[in-house]
Amino acid sequence: MPTDPNKIFPRLPKGFSLPFYYASVNAIWVYYKVSPEKVKPYLQDIALEPALFDGEALVLLHFQRYTGFISSALSVVNEVQLNIIAYPSVLATQVPAISFADFLAGGEQTKTLGAYRLYVPADNPFAAKAGKELFNEPTFVTTFTYAVPDINDPSQKNWVVTCNDPDETKKQTIFTLDIDANPPGLTLSAMSPIMQYTRNPKGLIFAYSWNLFGAFESALLKRGPKLIFGRSSHGMRAAMQGLLDGVPAVGMQTFETPPVATSTRGYLVSA
Repeated sequence: MPTDPNKIFPRLPKGFSLPFYYASVNAIWVYYKVSPEKVKPYLQDIALEPALFDGEALVLLHFQRYTGFISSALSVVNEVQLNIIAYPSVLATQVPAISFADFLAGGEQTKTLGAYRLYVPADNPFAAKAGKELFNEPTFVTTFTYAVPDINDPSQKNWVVTCNDPDETKKQTIFTLDIDANPPGLTLSAMSPIMQYTRNPKGLIFAYSWNLFGAFESALLKRGPKLIFGRSSHGMRAAMQGLLDGVPAVGMQTFETPPVATSTRGYLVSA
């Protein structure tokens, strides 16, 4: 017998509607292999299991900048997500035993493996509020400093992203990521939709997906860069350092929305 939809789909908070349509997205995903023991404390009170690749768990650091058209406004957001790749325990029999290379290529099409949120800093207060109320994301508002490659600045060869402490008076940072935008072996992949997991106020798994309309670029990293940790006292810095201190990145993915229009070079009209 079908389940009552009210038991599956929570009511939308007042003032919000879904789906939310993105006008543009420019994003990077960086993966790190760590021992399962490192991630277990973050999953001990929720019915999720860490996805294992060659016996190791995956921690995912994701930076995105995006825009959205909203009636009389243009929403501009920069956001970071610190995640553990995991799956619901009740779906264990559906989880495919695939390689990390196949995962990066988009081979995990059961969409049981997803990104479980640990921290989600964002620089737009409304986006942080929407993430918390619509998707139970552990958001907080802060600022970023970054220089990233995009179609309008091909001279920028690295993704350089710094996440600042939310208390601006401290003038401290949580982390800095500096990674080559074009590593050897970068190829097209099909990751979308991306499965996401959070916990609701009662501690239950909340699941949702992110659909990106276009191809990703993915690469395995043989000597991936290490993160630089700041001196922030924020819990995210402590969690990241505990999980990733000294750990090289093993894979990355990028996505950029295709342009929808161009302005080209002008010329003089002779009399």
